[in-house]
Amino acid sequence: MTPQKAENVRQRSAGRWTLALLPRQAYLARYVAEGPVVGFAFDSQQGFHAFASDRVLPFRAYPNGLAFVPTGCDVYSCSGRGGEYLSVRGASGNEGTEPFSDRIDSEAIALAHRIRQQLLRPGSDDALILEELSAALVERAQTVISTRSNPEEKRLTSNRLKRVEDFIEAHLDSKLSIGMMAAELGMSEGAFSRCFRASTGKSPYAHVLDQRIARARDLLAGELSDLAQIALAAGFSSHAHMTSAFRQRLNCVPSHFRMKLWSTPRADQPASHHR
Repeated sequence: MTPQKAENVRQRSAGRWTLALLPRQAYLARYVAEGPVVGFAFDSQQGFHAFASDRVLPFRAYPNGLAFVPTGCDVYSCSGRGGEYLSVRGASGNEGTEPFSDRIDSEAIALAHRIRQQLLRPGSDDALILEELSAALVERAQTVISTRSNPEEKRLTSNRLKRVEDFIEAHLDSKLSIGMMAAELGMSEGAFSRCFRASTGKSPYAHVLDQRIARARDLLAGELSDLAQIALAAGFSSHAHMTSAFRQRLNCVPSHFRMKLWSTPRADQPASHHR
């Protein structure tokens, strides 16, 4: 029997920036931010957290949420499942700024996904582009601090968003359609698509594709060896479809991703699991 191989925290330095791509796994983090931290959640996750306070509250974070932790902020966060998360450190200033999370910003989404591609791509060593992207993401977060989302933009409530996410997870290996997801919430396809994009920063199709890639990554770390079987179990129509999605989102193919995963010794991770 082949053991499950958890993904490592992927850390890189680029200029004055320190980047960490944290995998989908349980974590418990407690720290005082020595400098500003920009974070980005690629997946949904839930748990308990406290920011600049002793009051620990339950939280549920949604995909594509931008976060900011200012210098000196006392942070506690834990989750039994976690979610893939990017942190960028190295900025200066912003003392006294209020922390925030779950901000949806299209420019930040594009930048964070490009950073993830660079960090996951086997053999990637282009520190210059990571430095450029990191600076742009931090600058975007500083811009978002002083702006507010359009209050008239209709969004799904947290309960309705959780309901559709659970529906997607339960039917990920089937032929999901916008109509099926909209019907689950009793909405028209058009209204559902608009509200979903406003709530998560991406289309229902893009979200389903990302969830299928996430499931495939989990399966690539496990006992199932046949790539065609993994593709079908993750909801892709074929091995070729899965390969195309990996190239598009992660800049690598599934076989190379698995080879990199199993060839990298796992390191201790608690100190890196700051959220």
